[in-house]
Amino acid sequence: MNIIQRAAAVGAVAAAVIGAMGAVAPQAGAVTPLAKYNGVCGAGYTVVDSSPVGTAGTVYLTYNPSTGKDCVVTVRARTGTAVSMLAAVTDAQDVDPEFDEGSYKTYAGPVYIDHPGHCVSYWGWISDQSGGANNVHCTPLT
Repeated sequence: MNIIQRAAAVGAVAAAVIGAMGAVAPQAGAVTPLAKYNGVCGAGYTVVDSSPVGTAGTVYLTYNPSTGKDCVVTVRARTGTAVSMLAAVTDAQDVDPEFDEGSYKTYAGPVYIDHPGHCVSYWGWISDQSGGANNVHCTPLT
């Protein structure tokens, strides 16, 4: 894929994700996750927020206080044939989201972002279902 094709693909995903952010409402309370966090962000990351991705799975926002980074992963409730999935995160200062999009059987991500002092928005999709939250985790946890 040449640079123009890559830029067009990234732009299309960014536009779709940013457009979907308007449809993502913050979570109204504790919800039992449809899929368990799988630890793929690495050592030191703990879940600070999560959101159901329709009935297909859960998107997790994790944080590592020693690195100051957030990580997002979208996990399917049931593995199976590879489907279109996305894990994405951005902050108020970053126009372009960090994302992992492709056809996966189990999970999309991990994707990482540094966000000192900024709120983050995160989201995921599995097939035609999406979930996430806007402007959360606004100050680094200590």
